[in-house]
Amino acid sequence: MRASSRAAGTVAATCVLLLGLLTSGPTAASADEVEHRRGTVTSSAPYLMPMEPYAGYQPQTSCQRTPKPGVLMLADWLVARGGGYGPISRSCSGSSRSEHKESRAFDWLLDATDPTDAALAAALLDEVFAPDDTGQPHALARRMGIMYIIWDDTMYASYDGFVAKRYLSSGCRTRRTCSPTLRHRDHLHVSLTRKGTKGMTSWYYAQAASQPSTSPAARELGPA
Repeated sequence: MRASSRAAGTVAATCVLLLGLLTSGPTAASADEVEHRRGTVTSSAPYLMPMEPYAGYQPQTSCQRTPKPGVLMLADWLVARGGGYGPISRSCSGSSRSEHKESRAFDWLLDATDPTDAALAAALLDEVFAPDDTGQPHALARRMGIMYIIWDDTMYASYDGFVAKRYLSSGCRTRRTCSPTLRHRDHLHVSLTRKGTKGMTSWYYAQAASQPSTSPAARELGPA
């Protein structure tokens, strides 16, 4: 009878232990697993240059109306996914600051109310902010020299670790009275660092190395 009681107690203890492992142990690990499942893990294989650090804020300080090879290459890469080709340069009149005035920004024409366009934007954000296969976070965004992205009332800035933050244009008092353009709901805005817009970060060199030498961007950037 005692043996039966001890056996029953052992079985009960084992069940409790297993239940504890199932309900508590994997929980901490699953958070990382969910994070990795949520985004693509990008490859580090094409890159000979080291990973770029998170870029600080580089405000517009001059007027440059001629786009440089990096921003042109990024614009072509984005539009090849879908959407439309928006402006890079902007008139330098007025006192407001904008990377468009230095031809360091690109507006990828997407409609936040269109499911296809919204999916394109979500896929891009997932890809550029994903870790690479060495564990480097926000790998493509850093290699591309992305300073910040604004889309659908949300800003993702390199100097804030690409944490999503609610965005309201300085030209709007409230979102309700703000136009779709100022809310970035009819385009996704990408601002680049000065090195990024010149194509002098690792992503652009890797792209140039894989393009035919007849490509204008490849000729201007040269080999990786």
